[in-house]
Amino acid sequence: MVGEISPRPFPSPCPRRAGRLRRAALVAALILACGVQTAGAGSGYWIITGYVLGPASALDQAAAEAYKGKRVLLDDESIQFDSKTCAITPSLAEHEATSYFGDNFRIDPRLLGHGGDKVFVIETGCDIPGLSSLVLLDDGRMCFFLDGVFFFLNEELE
Repeated sequence: MVGEISPRPFPSPCPRRAGRLRRAALVAALILACGVQTAGAGSGYWIITGYVLGPASALDQAAAEAYKGKRVLLDDESIQFDSKTCAITPSLAEHEATSYFGDNFRIDPRLLGHGGDKVFVIETGCDIPGLSSLVLLDDGRMCFFLDGVFFFLNEELE
């Protein structure tokens, strides 16, 4: 039914990829504990592999599907996406997951595949729509929110 969100099974993350994100989350936690605000943990090429329509999506399923396969390049100074580039000043924030997703998006984080109590968010300051905040999920993916749709990014391994 349109407007309802149902949980979708996600494939098990590649152990190597999941290990990388766990290390990135640990590095992020250590960075936060030391008071340094950087987000280099998410640097690299990421590819859009899936999506979940949010409670009030401006995109239909066909429009969201068209984003699959697009690449995002993230480094400490810029984001490149869909032939656009913006300069960034990344910072890393830790949030209580249920509050963060509920207050900002009116969605249960478990519907996005995030089961942890905490969530790390890279605030980029990027003016490309949707990319001002990147959420590090606990299953090895990153996501961003655009026009009511959560787009999932997997790290592109070289």
